[in-house]
Formats: sequence, structure tokens, C-alpha cells
Amino acid sequence: MKTKTYITALLCLISNVAIAGSASIGYTSDYFRRGALLSGEAVQTSVGLEKEVAGFALSVGASTNQAVSVGEDSYIIEGGASAQLGELLGLYVGLQHFEQRSDDATLEVNLQAQLETVLNPTVSVFRDTDDELYTYELGISHSFDVKFAELELSALYGNTDLTESTDEDYYVLGAKASKSLSENTSLELGYDYVDSDLIDDESIVSASVVFSF
Repeated sequence: MKTKTYITALLCLISNVAIAGSASIGYTSDYFRRGALLSGEAVQTSVGLEKEVAGFALSVGASTNQAVSVGEDSYIIEGGASAQLGELLGLYVGLQHFEQRSDDATLEVNLQAQLETVLNPTVSVFRDTDDELYTYELGISHSFDVKFAELELSALYGNTDLTESTDEDYYVLGAKASKSLSENTSLELGYDYVDSDLIDDESIVSASVVFSF
């Protein structure tokens, strides 16, 4: 299975370069990706690691969505490098492997640019390495502290190619509250309102525990 091969390679890389990272486990009421709901209630896990090398931040990560009842399990494995150009512009280039349990899989190149200004605007482009299919995303976000937690508000617009001749738009409005439980552990609660050409309006709630190391 492709996923096992990618995970083995990821673990080998982790053992050699890991300096700092995080892991999480949580619950989501639905799993939404690029305009489509892929599962109902699900348990989600993730792990990510990062290392500074010659002015670049190298990162690897893996995440899973395990459907409780309705929908397929899915996996994302990704890695890349980011760099800061001056005080305002951050750039990232990487690869992202997405796979469902049915063995539907894609490998994409991901290019991202972010401005370190008000609302932190971010532009992302994904290109399928097998087919000439693209996904474009434009996002904004703002974080601030309230008395009980750190709150992040975000908005995202995306357009993704379904085939070479058809595409669809999707939109996400999100809010996430993060509360520190200890020096290395935090609780995150999230709410997303999603809409797209493929689905009716949906509200998604989530909760997760995040560990840093």
C-alpha cells in the first residue's frame, strides 16, 4: 500500500532531523476537503516536525482522518521548505500526498506565499503531478488573545479542478480557540462554516488536544 511506503520514509526522515514538533488527536463532526464532504464524524490525528537548515525551515508532517461511520478513511503526508524574504514575505514549496482507503491517491506540488501584514493574506497553488489539475486558495486570518484563550478567525476561498474541463468553488469561514493546559499541551476547539458548488451550507465543529515537543 502506498501509504505504508510514505509513512516508512517519513519516519526515517524524522529519526534523522527532528528538533521540534507537535502531535494531536481529536474529533470532528464532518471532514471537508476542497468543496467535498469526505466523511461524517471522524477521529483525526497528526504529527509534524521542523528543522532549521541554512536559513530554511524544513518540515514533514502526516495526518489521518478515520471515519466513525459514514465515509472513507483518508491520509495526508507532506513535506517541504519555507523561507522568509525580508520582514513581510514568506514562501513555501513542498509536496503533498493525499490518499483514501479506496486507494484513490494524488501527489501535488504546493507553492505558497504569505504576507506578514494585517490579516496575513496567503495565496496557495497546488498542481497534480499526474494530471494538469490545479487548486488555488486565497486565505486571511487574524489571531488575538482573550481572557480565557487565544482566538483565531479565518476565511478562505478556493477553486479546484475536478477534471480538465470542470472546476468548483468553495468557501470556509472559521473560528478556533486554543487554551494552554500545561507547558507542552493545549486544547483546541474549532468551528467552520463551509459552502461550495458541491454541497449545501454545512457547520463543522471540532475538538483536539495538541502536544508540542
